[in-house]
Amino acid sequence: MVIAITLASCKETKKSIAEAEKIDYTVEQFADLQILRYRVPGFEELSLKQKELVYYLTQAALEGRDILFDQNGKYNLVIRRTLEALYTEYKEDRNDANFTGLEVYLKRVWFSNGIHHHYGSEKFVPAFTPEFLKQAILNLDASKLPLIEGQTAEQLCKDIFPVIFDTKVMPKRVNQTDGQDLVLTSAANYYEGVTQKEAEAFYNAKKNS
Repeated sequence: MVIAITLASCKETKKSIAEAEKIDYTVEQFADLQILRYRVPGFEELSLKQKELVYYLTQAALEGRDILFDQNGKYNLVIRRTLEALYTEYKEDRNDANFTGLEVYLKRVWFSNGIHHHYGSEKFVPAFTPEFLKQAILNLDASKLPLIEGQTAEQLCKDIFPVIFDTKVMPKRVNQTDGQDLVLTSAANYYEGVTQKEAEAFYNAKKNS
């Protein structure tokens, strides 16, 4: 009996390993990114209370995601929400080069929590034209766009297009170039209208108080 149970257990282990080896861990690959999935063995064995905790931790992470987007750049949330609306509502040819370029750009924004590279901090170069994006936005039901009160779709384009397309506007999320004002020249949304010298003086005063 013991031998039979041991043999059965070994077979189950080998079966689990074999099944794991069949999993395609690559979910998607685009730009310089590869999205991977991971097995989470043992989840089904968790108690209901433990699963509930995992659920709420996931919800907390999702809420924190928008905070991170906002910290990484003043326009990140409005750009992401605009592109998401276009991605879900677009009625024209989705195989068009401009749309596929927008799709890759949006995926990069999702991955990096903003319009700058997650590692190098440089701003993404869109593979779609301003003309395409503007027409797509104007064709969209305005209620789907992240407009502030009184704002039109035209005004939205005017606000976000320089941020997306002008290489001189917010080119780096974090600029660490020697000799430059690291606060004024960084797109990170922690300060506005504040210089590096002023920020350092403020925190030095806090240390000395």
